Amino acid sequence: MSIRSDNSKRRSRVLPRSKLGCRTCKIRRVKCGEEKPSCVRCTSTGRKCDFEDTQSSSTISVVTNPLSLSPNTNTVWRERRAFAYYFECAASSIGGGLDVDFWRTVVPQVCRYEPAVWDAIITISALFERPQQCQDPVLQRHDNPVSLTKNHQDALGWYSRSVSAVRQHIEQGSVDAFVGLISCVLFICIEAIQGNAEGAMQLYRQGVQLIIALRPQITSVAAGKASLLEDTIVPIFIRLGTFALAVGQTPVTALLRDTEHALTQQFDSLKSAREAIVLLAIEIPLFEAACTKHLLQDHAPHIPEEFNTRLISLVVKLRNWRTAFDMLMAVLCTKDILSLQQIGISALLLSFHEMLYVMLETCTSLSVMQFDAYLPNFQNIVEQSAIAPKASVRSDGTQPPFTFDLNIGLPLWFTSLRCREPRTRRAALALLRQAPSVQGFFQCSMWATVGQIIMELEESRAMAINAAHHIPKFGILHSTEGLIPSSELATRSYSVPADVGPTIPTALFIPEEVRIGPITAFRPMDGFPPGTTESDIAKWNRGPDQVFMRYSRNERGLTGDPCQIVYEYVPVDI
Repeated sequence: MSIRSDNSKRRSRVLPRSKLGCRTCKIRRVKCGEEKPSCVRCTSTGRKCDFEDTQSSSTISVVTNPLSLSPNTNTVWRERRAFAYYFECAASSIGGGLDVDFWRTVVPQVCRYEPAVWDAIITISALFERPQQCQDPVLQRHDNPVSLTKNHQDALGWYSRSVSAVRQHIEQGSVDAFVGLISCVLFICIEAIQGNAEGAMQLYRQGVQLIIALRPQITSVAAGKASLLEDTIVPIFIRLGTFALAVGQTPVTALLRDTEHALTQQFDSLKSAREAIVLLAIEIPLFEAACTKHLLQDHAPHIPEEFNTRLISLVVKLRNWRTAFDMLMAVLCTKDILSLQQIGISALLLSFHEMLYVMLETCTSLSVMQFDAYLPNFQNIVEQSAIAPKASVRSDGTQPPFTFDLNIGLPLWFTSLRCREPRTRRAALALLRQAPSVQGFFQCSMWATVGQIIMELEESRAMAINAAHHIPKFGILHSTEGLIPSSELATRSYSVPADVGPTIPTALFIPEEVRIGPITAFRPMDGFPPGTTESDIAKWNRGPDQVFMRYSRNERGLTGDPCQIVYEYVPVDI
C-alpha cells in the first residue's frame, strides 16, 4: 500500500498536467511544451498533435509577422536542423577541402553572437540542400513565374531577416567590419546559389571596397583578425575575381598587391599552389584581353615591346609555378598514398595550368586557327577535369550544386570555345554539365548551353562549306553529345605530358570564316554593346527582355581580300 502511494506521488511530481497543452499530451498525461501548431513531444514521437481551437493575441502576432517566428519551436527546430545540415554537409562542399576551417569553424563561431550570420548560414543550408535555382535576371522571363517550395520560402524569410539585421547595424553605426565582411561573403553565396549573378557581383564589389577601407586599419586590430583578413577573406575575394573576369566583369585588381613577389620557388601545400595559380588566372586573362584590344583597335600585326616584356614575365611565372608544383607533388607522393582529395585538387590545378599556358601561347595573335596546334593541351584539360571531381564528390556520389572554390568550369568553358576537335569539345561540354552548377558567379549549365550553340553554329556552317567545295568527310558525328570513351581518358593523378596519349583524328574541319570569336550576352532593355543597334536584332522579332548573344567571325571577301571581322546575333533561350 505504501509502495503504491509513493509511486503515485512520484508520478504526479514528474508528470504534471498541462492546462494549455495539446489534447494528445493531456491524454498521455505528459507535460506539453505548448509549441504551436505542433508541440515538440508529438512531432518527435511521430504522433498527431491536436490543440484546442483557441487563439491568443500572441498567436495572431506570430502569423501576421513572418520574421518573428523564432518563438515558435517548430520554426526553431527547422532552423537548428538547417544549421546542422550546413555544418555536416554544406560547409565542406561550399569552401572545398582547402578552406574547410573558415566555413566549418570561423563562420559558425561568429554566428554564436551575431544573429545575422546565423540567419545567413541557415539560408545557405536550405538553398544548398534543395537548390531551386532562379535564373540570373539577364535570363528571366516575365511569363516564367517561379513557384517556391516551403524550404525556399523559409530560406527567403531567413535571408530577409539577416539583411534587415545588417542594415540596422549599419544605420546605428554599430556594425563590426569583420562581421560585415563575413556577412558579405555569405550574401554573395546566397545570391549566387539562386542564380542572381548580377546581385552577387554587386555584393562582391561592395566587399572589395570594404577590404580596401579596412586594410589601412589592420595594425590596430587583433593579430587573429588581421590574419583572418589577409590569409582567408582576401584570398576568397581574389578567387571570386577569376569568376568575375570570366563572366565579363573586370575584377578589382586593388586586391592584388605585391603579386610580383607572391610566386615563390616552392610550395608547402596544395593550398599555397592554388593561391599562386589563382593570381596567374587573373593576371594572364587580363593580359590576353589587353593584347586583343590593342590588336583590334590599332590593326597592328604585332604587340608593342612593353607587351613582350610583360609576356616574358608571365611565361616565367607560369613555368616557375609548374616547377614548384611538380616538386610539391613529388614530396607528397613520397610521404604517403595520395588521398582522393589530393588527387582531385592536383588535377584541377593542372587543368588551370594548361588553360593559362594556351592563353600565353596564343595571346599575341588574333588568328582563330592557331588553337588547332594545342589539341594535346585541350585533351589534357578534359582528362584532368574528369579526375578533378574526386575532390568535391559527396558521400552519395553527386557533385554539390554550388562551390566558392576553384572548380573545373573555367578550363572546360575555355576548351569548349577554343578547341574545334569534335570529340574533345563534346567531352568538355559534357563534363561542364556534370560539374557543380554554380561556381562562384559562373553558372555552368547556362554557359554549357551557350557553348553548345556556338559549336552547332560552327559545325553546321562548316559542313555546308565543305559540301560546297567537295571536301571529303574525315568522320561522321553521330551525336552532338558524343563523349570520349572513358578508356581514352587518363587515369593519372597528375602531370600528363602533352606528347603522351592517343591522338583523336579530326572528324570535321572548321574553316576560319565560320569560327566564332569573342562573345557578348546582352538584353536590349539593358542597352546594346558598342556598335550594335536595334536593327541588328530586329529580324528575330523578340521582346526587350530577350537575351541575345553577339559573336564575331572573320569573313573572307569574294575577290580574295583579307578577312574582315563581322558581328552576328542569335537569341539565347536557357
